[in-house]
Amino acid sequence: MSRVLMLLMALTLAGPAFAQDEPAAAPEASDDEAAPGPDATTVEMEDASATSAERALEGDLAKFWGSRRKVKVVQKRLFEKDGRLELTPYGGVVPNDDFIVYIPVGARVGYHFSEAFTVEGSFAYAIEERTDLATFLEEEKILKRADIQEIVKMYYNVNLLWSPIYGKISLLGLKLSHFETYFGLGFGLFHIKEIPADNPIGNDVTKPSGNTVFGFRWFITDMINFRTDYRQYFFEKFKGGVSIPVELTLGVGITI
Repeated sequence: MSRVLMLLMALTLAGPAFAQDEPAAAPEASDDEAAPGPDATTVEMEDASATSAERALEGDLAKFWGSRRKVKVVQKRLFEKDGRLELTPYGGVVPNDDFIVYIPVGARVGYHFSEAFTVEGSFAYAIEERTDLATFLEEEKILKRADIQEIVKMYYNVNLLWSPIYGKISLLGLKLSHFETYFGLGFGLFHIKEIPADNPIGNDVTKPSGNTVFGFRWFITDMINFRTDYRQYFFEKFKGGVSIPVELTLGVGITI
C-alpha cells in the first residue's frame, strides 16, 4: 500500500517537469496584424516585366493601326499647265434648232495662270445646214424663208474656267489616261441675221450673250490634249424671249 502511494506521489511531481520540457507553441497572429508581404525586389522585377510587356504591346498596336491609317499622298500632276498658253482649234454642232443645224468651226486661246484657273477667248464661224424637217416643210410649201427669222453667223466669247478635278482612268486595262474636268462662265457677242417678214434680205445684228461651260481635257502628251465641251449660250431672241443654242464640240489643245 505504501508503495502505491509513493508511486502516485512520484508521478504527481514529474507532471510539471514533463510539461516544461514541451516546446512552446508559436503565438497565433492576431486579426489586427497584417500578413507579411512579398519581398520588395520581387515586386520591382514584376513591375519591370509588366512595363516591358505593355510597351511591346503598344508598339505592335502602333504598327498595326499605323499601316491602316496611312494617308495616301496625292501624286504630282504628270501634265502641268501653270503659266502656259493653249491653242485649241475645234469643231462641233449646235443641234437644238428645229429648222437649222449649225456646225461651228473655230479656235480658242487660253492662258493657264494656275493649275485650277484659266482665262480663255474663243471665236467660231457657224455653218448652217437645213434640217430634214425644214427641207420637208419647204418642199411642201408650208415653210417660207421668212418663217426662219434668226440665223447665227458667228460668235466670240471670253470665259473663266475652273478645273477642280484631275485624275486617271484605265482604258480597257491597257493604258492609263490622264484627264481633268472644268467648269466655266463667260460672256460675248453673237452676230445674227434677223429676217423680219417685211425684209427677206434680213438685217445684221450684234447681240450680247452669256454662256456656261462643262468640259473634259484628255491629256495625250505634255503638249497635246483632246477637249470635249458642252456650252450653253443665252442671248435675246428676235421679237422677245431668250434663244438658248447648245454647242457640243471636240478640239485639239496644243499647250505651249
